[in-house]
Amino acid sequence: MSASPDEVCTKTSSGEVVCGKPVQNPGSSSKKPDSDETIQTEVDRFVTWELKSCARKQRIVSCIFTITPNAESRYDIRWYAGEGTKIVDAEGNEYSPNKVQIGKNFSGLSNRIITIQTVIGAHYQVIIDFVEVPASVPYITLLQVVGSDGGSAANIPFRNVPIINPDGSSAPVPDLPKTPVKQQSSNHNSPPPQICLPIVGCLHQ
Repeated sequence: MSASPDEVCTKTSSGEVVCGKPVQNPGSSSKKPDSDETIQTEVDRFVTWELKSCARKQRIVSCIFTITPNAESRYDIRWYAGEGTKIVDAEGNEYSPNKVQIGKNFSGLSNRIITIQTVIGAHYQVIIDFVEVPASVPYITLLQVVGSDGGSAANIPFRNVPIINPDGSSAPVPDLPKTPVKQQSSNHNSPPPQICLPIVGCLHQ
């Protein structure tokens, strides 16, 4: 029995030769996740931030972003001690960066600010490394980046962000809380309207 180029032949225990096209096991897919996938997007006055991933390497969590300028101007990323760029876990513990990198430029603990001159149409990769994040932290409750045009600053928040472990796994992340809708309350005990006339005065309906 002859087989076509895309077929595979095998001999059964009874000596019969069987040919057919190989079928991949769905559970053994070798397809890698799309590295350009965006987890969350936030827009401030100056640039659009796209969060791509946050991955753990020992006690460092490295978060990768793409920023796209909304205008051509100076743009800073700040991470001062106790405020600014940080991550917060579900127990309220805060973790600060020790390095921020934009393209080939990076800044460390000695200078906690990095500046670029943005160009319309360019897409900048930003990598922020957060230190001393224990393995017991399964996900990020708040990831806050502080950006500035050199004057006023803006907080860019990302919430409930999964952390990718070295083996590629990640813990389940709670859904983002929905913003409650305020409804106008009706007071049934409000006093009845009044009709006021000259000389007579006000009468209750």
